[in-house]
Amino acid sequence: MATAEEIAEAYADWQERCNANTRLARMLRGWERTVHLVATDTGEGFTIAVSASVLSDLRSGLVDQPDLVVSATSEDFADLFWGDLNPSEKYLSGEIVLAGSSEDVMRLDAMSMVAFLDQ
Repeated sequence: MATAEEIAEAYADWQERCNANTRLARMLRGWERTVHLVATDTGEGFTIAVSASVLSDLRSGLVDQPDLVVSATSEDFADLFWGDLNPSEKYLSGEIVLAGSSEDVMRLDAMSMVAFLDQ
């Protein structure tokens, strides 16, 4: 089980890599979304905003109305952000659940794969 601090540290590293990735910036152009992350094992929630092709800082709690909700274990969130797991495999196995429009789910999946493969 990962702590909220471990998730925040891993996310900060991932956020920095994503925001520096020009390919991701092109993919995110015009995509303004609020994403909730729900840790299924701890019940903790976090909020990320995507605006102007940039990922916001991770906020503790479920803030604002989400466009997407990502549910996974705390350990999977930490491993995802550190780049230690393939997000598509976890999604296909049902261990990571995405709830939102099919377009938003596909965009988030593509975004996470680009970030995963480009590290």
